[in-house]
Amino acid sequence: MSAENARDYFEFIANLGMTKHYGSMEATRELVELCHIGNGKYVLDVGCGVGATPCHLAKAFGCRVVGVDLVYKMIEQSRERAKAEGVENRVEFVVADARQLPFVDNLFDAVIMESVNVFFEDKSQVMREYIRVTRSGGYVGMTEMTWLTPPSPQLENTFKNMVYAQALDDSGWKALLEQAGLIDVVGNAHRIVIPLESKGRFERYGRWGVMKAVLKMLVMAFSDPRSRRFLKGGVGAVSRDLLDVVGYGVYAGRKG
Repeated sequence: MSAENARDYFEFIANLGMTKHYGSMEATRELVELCHIGNGKYVLDVGCGVGATPCHLAKAFGCRVVGVDLVYKMIEQSRERAKAEGVENRVEFVVADARQLPFVDNLFDAVIMESVNVFFEDKSQVMREYIRVTRSGGYVGMTEMTWLTPPSPQLENTFKNMVYAQALDDSGWKALLEQAGLIDVVGNAHRIVIPLESKGRFERYGRWGVMKAVLKMLVMAFSDPRSRRFLKGGVGAVSRDLLDVVGYGVYAGRKG
C-alpha cells in the first residue's frame, strides 16, 4: 500500500484542516445519486478526512453515517465538526484501516470513498473489504482521480512520488468494480473545472474555513520543508496545461 509511505502527507492534510478531492461537491452529489443514498440509509465513508461528507449526508439526507480514517487527527476534527454542525447523534467516527474494517459483514446500505483508492497499490484487496461490509443490494461507490488521456511516465511518477497517488482511467476504475463482483456498474469521468472546484470548497467548508486553511498553508509552507514539498506536488499539482490529462471519475456498483 503506497499509503504506508504517505503518513507524512496525510498528517500534512490533517494539519490543514481541509481535505479535498477533485470534483469537490459536484462529485459528492453525483456519488450520492449513484449510490441511492437517502433518508434512513446507513452509510460508511472510508477515508472520511475531517468529516465534511458524513456531516453533509446526515444534515441533507437524514442518514446515519460512520466515517473512518487512518489518521487520528482527522477523526478528532471530524468529531468536532459533527458537534459544531449539530449532527453528533447521527454520525460516528472511528480510526480504522480500509484494508481491515472493524465491522461485521453485510452491514451498510452504501460504502463510499472520496479520493482514497488512488493511494492503494492493491486496489482489489480493499474493494473486497468494502463489499464485505455492504449488505446485499447495497452500493459501493467512489470518486477518484482519473486519467482522461494516457499520462506521460513523468506525470504519472510525479503523482506517485509526490502525493502517492496511482490513478486509473475510466475503464480501469469500472473494471475494478466489476472484477470485484459488483453488478450494474455505472459512472463517468469528468474534466476538472477550476471555478467549480473553488465554489465547492467554499460550499463544503464555508468562507472562514477556507481562509483558515489558506493561512495554515502559508505558515506551513514557510516553516516546514516537507509541507513545501507536498504543496508543490500535491495542492498545486493540477494546472491548466494538465487539465486535458487529469480529471476525476465517479463510479458505483451494486452488491448482488
